[in-house]
Amino acid sequence: MSVVRVMVFENPITWNEFMKVFRGSAKPVFKKFKKEKTLNRWSLIQIDDHKGMLVLEFDNKSKLNKYLKIASAVRKDVTDDIGMQSWIYSGPVKASG
Repeated sequence: MSVVRVMVFENPITWNEFMKVFRGSAKPVFKKFKKEKTLNRWSLIQIDDHKGMLVLEFDNKSKLNKYLKIASAVRKDVTDDIGMQSWIYSGPVKASG
């Protein structure tokens, strides 16, 4: 059963400025975890000029925990640097049908 983590965030800076920060700090971390097969897939979605949503999918909870040990420090640095607020939801995804 896969596990999905959704982060909804709001920035005081514009989306273009945020993307510069994201490409420099977070994107390399996601590529690393994808290469190690810890992270199945990820998607960054722009909601408006100051808001966005990040969706991450993992095979299981242990891979999510492995990701959290490293990525939480990166997220804290970005949050402190740009003043971002975020709300995080995570849980298992059950197949229907």
